[in-house]
Amino acid sequence: MINKQVFQFPIIYTMPMNKIAIGWGVHETVADECKQAGIKKALIVTTGLKGTGIVDEIKQILTGNGIATAIYDKITSNNKDYEVMAAYEVFKNAECDGVVSVGGGSSHDCGKCVRMLAANEGKQLTDFILRKGVPWMEEARKHKPATIPQITVNTTAGTSAESTCAAMFTDTKSRTKPGMILPYLAPTTTLVDPLLVRMMPQNIAAWTGFDAFAHAFEGYLSRIRSRYTAAMAIAIIKLIAGNLREFTHNRMNHVACENMCWASNMAVVLLHFGGAVGIPHGIGLQLSALTDCHHGRANAILTLPLERANEASCPDEFAEMARAMGVDTRGMTKMQAADKWFDEVERLLKDLNIESGNLNKQLDIQRDELENMASVYSNDFVQEGNPRDVGYDECLKLLEGML
Repeated sequence: MINKQVFQFPIIYTMPMNKIAIGWGVHETVADECKQAGIKKALIVTTGLKGTGIVDEIKQILTGNGIATAIYDKITSNNKDYEVMAAYEVFKNAECDGVVSVGGGSSHDCGKCVRMLAANEGKQLTDFILRKGVPWMEEARKHKPATIPQITVNTTAGTSAESTCAAMFTDTKSRTKPGMILPYLAPTTTLVDPLLVRMMPQNIAAWTGFDAFAHAFEGYLSRIRSRYTAAMAIAIIKLIAGNLREFTHNRMNHVACENMCWASNMAVVLLHFGGAVGIPHGIGLQLSALTDCHHGRANAILTLPLERANEASCPDEFAEMARAMGVDTRGMTKMQAADKWFDEVERLLKDLNIESGNLNKQLDIQRDELENMASVYSNDFVQEGNPRDVGYDECLKLLEGML
């Protein structure tokens, strides 16, 4: 009999993805995509994107092509449970049959959550949460699939929520930010338009871009990575290292903008083809839940000290990522080459005007809050993606070092 236990994760799964369209002006096809999906009345879910005119344009395109709309535009960063429930009430009361989410990760995740609730009348958001040690594929099948269509119109380059089969929300009662997966949760069609993405403010461009970067390097370091994800991660790292600075400081740089759109959405492929995030995302989600810090910024603040704790477990991977960022590591030892990745990331953060660590100074995190963060992470589903186990005591010590 074959001993599969030679590997910690002997089987790597891929997840289904739906149609993705990337290109200049592609948002103008949103009505066509709604018609193909059978949407006659769409709930537009968005933060409002104040000052851009994007939401008004999307609504005009839809109504001009015979698709009725209702709008929920009160989504905030790290979409909250009460915002999701309010959006769901609008969906029900307006008798919508589909969702058009316009914005970044919070808008798209809210749209997915609305579809979950609509397909499973009477259930609560907490019923869908993924938990460590629980066979998530079996758990997901206990719920009705999210067959209600969703078209995502993306306005950021980083979260990958526009295409993934997972969703996040902030549970304001437990002060956590859990993940959820349901059959058919991936949006029906994703529209990634650089024309809209380049309208981001500078800080959002930096934060969301770093989120895409984190998907790539955490996916490359993951102990459950596949051949697919390893190749994709290195390609994404190269794209972001070569374009994020230019895009952050000049969103009108059309080459950098388009490259960041590709890098961000390529991370969807990485996540669907066996990729997983590690400890920066795991702790970052809880940091966002506690402080409402932007998700991408939270990842950036935590990356250097948390990945330092992983370096000894996979120095070859860190060295390869340093080479992907343009470092000539010839003549260096394995650990010297690995160290260069940290030097490059430190330089990138400085160029993006993001400060590493200093949780108390930056986000007013108190010592007693660290215990809860460590406890949540040590029991979180995302821990399985980290290159090694990090238990409660070690996690708490790492967080104390960043206070």
